Amino acid sequence: MNKRQFKILSLLQWIFYPVAALMLLAFLADAFGGYRYWTDAVWGFFDRAEDPVAIIVIGLFYIVLVALVWQFLLIEFSRPRLRRKIGPPLIELYPPRFATRFILPVLAAFFVVGINAMIFVPGTVDFSISGLDLAPLLFLFFFYSVAHFLLIAFSLRAFRNMPFFVATEEGFIYEPGDVSPGLIKWSDISEGAEAALLSSGSANIGGPRTRPTIVLSLKDPDAVFDVYNPLLREINQVATRITRYQSGGVGDIVLAAEDFGVHYDAVRALIRDKLGTRWTSRLPE
Repeated sequence: MNKRQFKILSLLQWIFYPVAALMLLAFLADAFGGYRYWTDAVWGFFDRAEDPVAIIVIGLFYIVLVALVWQFLLIEFSRPRLRRKIGPPLIELYPPRFATRFILPVLAAFFVVGINAMIFVPGTVDFSISGLDLAPLLFLFFFYSVAHFLLIAFSLRAFRNMPFFVATEEGFIYEPGDVSPGLIKWSDISEGAEAALLSSGSANIGGPRTRPTIVLSLKDPDAVFDVYNPLLREINQVATRITRYQSGGVGDIVLAAEDFGVHYDAVRALIRDKLGTRWTSRLPE
């Protein structure tokens, strides 16, 4: 990790450790009793503040969900036209067939069946949906929306079996999650490099890790990302600032090595060849 990444982790520690300490103190007070100040005053304060905080958090989740669904619909209408324009592929990579065509749609279907049973089948859960407060009701509706959106997205992906990465003489399309700005022309890229970025993957049980990525800067990122809806553009700008801070200034687009598996070296070699002198071998520490 470089110094900028350690600064990010240090900032997150200042948020995490005080919250964890308060939760531990409240747990000890509840477990051993007799500390009415902690149980009544401190923990009671968090209980009273829980609903507004939860509503703010779920509100942010809703903003992200609306942005992704909105962009998903835009891509669905433009995808056939875009595929015809990019030309014959130099590299064309597909997601794992078994996971894409079977596991993900089945899991999404179970998710949909389960959450519909919770809401519409009496006796499935021990609580009444009508008796829920605003915050848990918003969370429930959020997961209800996510479940049906994933079922539609995974089912379409299973039937179509479309590539998530296509590179041609003109540029490339990279959409591992069915959301992308479309064709990125080689001529639109101002700089490219390989960078180790902080990973939020589920494999990081032992603590924060970095993962190899290809980071690309664009000559005019506003023009490229203009195809995004306004909500997604704002979210993308925040993510881009974090990436650029880690890499030392490069990173409008990030291609994760884990998405390409054994094909990563071939993809990196092709991008380096297309960029020529615009490829940076060493990023600032």
